[in-house]
Amino acid sequence: MSRATRRRDLPPAATWPGRRPIALAVAALIAAATVWWLAARDPLHAAGAEIAGVAPGAASPAGASRARPPAGAALLLPTVAPYPDTGTPGLSTDDPLTAYRRANVYPPTSRPLSRDQVDLLQPGQRHEAMRPDDHGAGITYRFTADRYFVFGDQALTALLEVRRDDAPIAVTNTQAYATVVDPGGSPPFPIPMTFAPSGQGATSRFVPAQLGLARQTSISVSIEFDHGDGRQAAHFDVQYTPERGIPARFTGRFSDAIEAGSLVIRAGIDVVAAGSYVIDANLFDAADQPVAWSRFKGELAAGARDAELVFFGKVIVDGKAHGPFHLGQLRGARFVSGLDPDLEQVPPYPGSYATRPYPTDAFSDAEYDSPEKQRMIELLTRHPGHTGGAGRP
Repeated sequence: MSRATRRRDLPPAATWPGRRPIALAVAALIAAATVWWLAARDPLHAAGAEIAGVAPGAASPAGASRARPPAGAALLLPTVAPYPDTGTPGLSTDDPLTAYRRANVYPPTSRPLSRDQVDLLQPGQRHEAMRPDDHGAGITYRFTADRYFVFGDQALTALLEVRRDDAPIAVTNTQAYATVVDPGGSPPFPIPMTFAPSGQGATSRFVPAQLGLARQTSISVSIEFDHGDGRQAAHFDVQYTPERGIPARFTGRFSDAIEAGSLVIRAGIDVVAAGSYVIDANLFDAADQPVAWSRFKGELAAGARDAELVFFGKVIVDGKAHGPFHLGQLRGARFVSGLDPDLEQVPPYPGSYATRPYPTDAFSDAEYDSPEKQRMIELLTRHPGHTGGAGRP
């Protein structure tokens, strides 16, 4: 997202903050917004630029190349004191310190999950919508597929829907093909595709495994059709991982425990290619309501490993959730610098895992804390102009 800045007249020097307080306020707001952004968008799409450096406080599974922090270390830090509201809650009305603290009640790798977060609840789902044609002929169309990630010998089903005044119409496909997008390989060549009528549109089945690719790549699917008032072109991309390019697989081996007031679920994974991994999963309560999302980021050595997914205690308490919980939408990827795409996908686990029937009060309701959070709070608190009602006397 681009950021635009605009100059404006400054108030008299006696009433305008200095440059250092302004910089601190901006830093606090950026930090707060970053945490929200990390939780709100699809985690796997956000991981490419972040995973090269393992996040502070991320859990380390057995076999990881870095030292594991002591269990419960975050809870041993000084308690964050309660803070008062300063007007309507939200980043746009709170002072920088309050905004920062509101955005960091939970850790960046374990956040609340709700039904409207479709990107997390249905990872890999496509989101193409009906759009108008280029000729202003009252035509709308949608060109999409049944998935975004394709693995091994899985088939991709492409779908074209065309409507005039919201009523389906038949069109003539003038050309349709798939193209392997491999910047480091041979020049792309088109693979013809044939569409046949199906329901209120036309579909085509495509099996990327027939191409004999050696590693993960993007595939672009294109079509051109004639609707009677002109020709329209459309395309979409998918990410394909051949069988021999899959870096790891989930085993279906799980365990769960309460550690330092949080729910910890360890998911077994057989690692073929060692490296930096990001693994995400969702947590649901006994009533099948979404409760939390969690992420593991760290190094995994080759062999049988565990990815440690920590669902923060306060997320569970604030959601008034109780077990047995179940883990769903377990998915992951390995970061490979210089590869395009730079995330080698791990096939998502097709099932779920149920925990023991933990009660809500088995978890801690303490806010997330860390040395980095304490340093930011201390930095902002030193400047009363940035703390509003949340500042120290």
